Amino acid sequence: MRQQLWSIGFVVAFAAAGCATTSNQDQRRAQMHQHKSDVAASNAAYGVAGDEQRKAEDSHHSAVKKAIDTGQPIPQQTQPGDPPPNPYPPK
Repeated sequence: MRQQLWSIGFVVAFAAAGCATTSNQDQRRAQMHQHKSDVAASNAAYGVAGDEQRKAEDSHHSAVKKAIDTGQPIPQQTQPGDPPPNPYPPK
């Protein structure tokens, strides 16, 4: 029983470590969703555009929380019509 608890603990710890992202990654994700929203709206797919807009807002919110936690500058909120992010982000 004790060994099972330890193995479950390790699995949870590694899963949590794999999900960690930075503020810049979340902001880039917000920009991608904003771009997808703009494309969907231009094709009159307003349901998809709304979904992507909400995803952009959620990603931006996550980016802001992480920026505050790490002491980085707060990223700017994405807006309709923003250019798409660089396909090759700096590492």
